[in-house]
Amino acid sequence: MQCSSCHIPGFGNVFPERTDMFSNQQAKALLEKIEWEEGKIISSVEGPYRYRVVVHCSVLGRQKTMFANGEHSYFCYVELLDSKGQWIERGANIVAVLPDGRFIMLVEQRPPHSRYPNRPTIAKIGGQNIDLAQFGLHGSLEFAGGAVKPGEGLKAGFLRELQEETNVENQVAIYYSRCHPINYFGSDIAVQGSLGVVFLSGLSYDKYVPNDGGLVVFALTKDEVEWNIYHGVISSGQAALLEWAFYLEVERARKDPQFDLMLKKAGYLKMEEIQITK
Repeated sequence: MQCSSCHIPGFGNVFPERTDMFSNQQAKALLEKIEWEEGKIISSVEGPYRYRVVVHCSVLGRQKTMFANGEHSYFCYVELLDSKGQWIERGANIVAVLPDGRFIMLVEQRPPHSRYPNRPTIAKIGGQNIDLAQFGLHGSLEFAGGAVKPGEGLKAGFLRELQEETNVENQVAIYYSRCHPINYFGSDIAVQGSLGVVFLSGLSYDKYVPNDGGLVVFALTKDEVEWNIYHGVISSGQAALLEWAFYLEVERARKDPQFDLMLKKAGYLKMEEIQITK
């Protein structure tokens, strides 16, 4: 496939005015210089962090604009990039369950959440009311997870993210994985997500991890997780709610042999014993 690219320097601070964004008119002016060809991929914008806006020339496209050879249809979507500019194809999120039945969760800073200032931030954790805003303006209560590096195995990506974000100790664990990936944002972002549940044998984890700008780590009971979901405090679809739905399936499979067998026969669920090592 042929590619053209246009690198747009510094977007600047996008909160709250967003006056310095790459305009729709500028983007269309770029496409007017490029010949449309069925299947062609054009990197129209690449930001300073890890996002690339892609134009996919297609007669099935939802948008139309003028190209160098006339008006044509196209799709537009976003790709995520690593520090080397490589496409991040998938992410991995994992529900970590401690031997006492509590769940490891962490507070991540998610700036898009700040576009919705009235979101609930008072969480039930450890029998207390804790305001997530004290850890940063963009706090989101989530399960561990993140990008799987290009060339990295999926299970390796799961375990690396778990260790980087919680610093759990070396241990034997029971690991369940959802064998089919999820297209988190199929209409707008080219990334697939994978879900896992790990039943740990050790209780140790760090309550603060300096990675990713600093992560505060908690252990929540099942009742607390569900209270925070029902009251809107846990709201991240790709980093919490989908993972919790998968955990509930795993929990049912562990109690119901027929359900477990059905999921495994369908190629949906896999279980294995693993060794977590740093």
